[in-house]
Amino acid sequence: MINGRSIKLARESRGLSQSKLSELLGVTQASLSRFEKGVLTVAPEFVSKIAQVLNYPASFFEKDICIVGETSLFYRKRASMTVKDLSILESKISILSKGIDELMESINIPELRIPSVEPSVDNSPQEIAYKVRNFLDVPAGPIDKIVSLLEKNGVIVMFLDVDDMEKFDGLTMFTMNQAPVIWINRNIPNDRKRFSLAHELGHLVMHLRSDNLEKSEEQKELEANEFAGEFLMPKSQCKVDLFKLKYKDLGMKKYYWKVSKAAIIYRAKELKCISEETARYLYVTLGRYGERKNESVQVPIDEPQIVKKMYSLHVSELKYSAEEMMDITGLMTDDIKADLLNVSNLISIKTRNRIQL
Repeated sequence: MINGRSIKLARESRGLSQSKLSELLGVTQASLSRFEKGVLTVAPEFVSKIAQVLNYPASFFEKDICIVGETSLFYRKRASMTVKDLSILESKISILSKGIDELMESINIPELRIPSVEPSVDNSPQEIAYKVRNFLDVPAGPIDKIVSLLEKNGVIVMFLDVDDMEKFDGLTMFTMNQAPVIWINRNIPNDRKRFSLAHELGHLVMHLRSDNLEKSEEQKELEANEFAGEFLMPKSQCKVDLFKLKYKDLGMKKYYWKVSKAAIIYRAKELKCISEETARYLYVTLGRYGERKNESVQVPIDEPQIVKKMYSLHVSELKYSAEEMMDITGLMTDDIKADLLNVSNLISIKTRNRIQL
């Protein structure tokens, strides 16, 4: 049975309007609208044409896929993103989330060990971040492999290739199987990826499992930023290091702490290691050298592994064929590589039934 909502999701994931897709299919927009709403039944031979035009397996259109934008923190993205970009992002993540859930049916991944803690007068976001570092046994100093740290503790990380979506850094959501996934824009600089991961971890710790419905989105964003600053650059460990910060030191500090120069300036000002006046001077100097958007020093970041290993286990251990993997994930092979695995060539990774990270 063809699910009309899947046609809509596939269309939006390709950035196509109803009128454009109806033109490509050779049907009226009114008919396509009825297909998507489930009012008209789609003939089997026409499903093949839809699948070919949209480049999805025909079996994809039988899947019942939850639209994540209806149930997640996508709402806090609505003010900053265009309607078209948001629909592309929602549909891509909806489709990929379904694929992740399907892979998890046969695979065990690390259990979620991230605590849920509500901020309060006696327990600030900074204090919570410090406690979470200790809970996760993070050693003193900068966090080296932040993706691995999250995945070892039950959080799936996905780097999503979204073209021209500068206003999208990341978001966190639970799949239908309640797997927590942090989605990060692959195209942003690595230091921004790292901060976005820490920011989204803050949401996972403080907001996503909270019953507090009165807190504003602005307050949540502020708390997540405060959490991220302390998580990546603990006050007790960096206050001395940033004391009397000078512009010539920013490159070295960035490479060490693995955060942006702008974030280092902000943290130094926040901890009163430098004055407001010095902070303004450093920001102006960054701009003078053209580093407010494109900073000169690059930092490394580790690649997500959980989904790659789940996929590889299906192929190497459970002996699924390429066609069966397309049916499971709801994606063509090229999209599996580009969107689900973020690799140009599939690499076989030997794993056991329980993923070791």
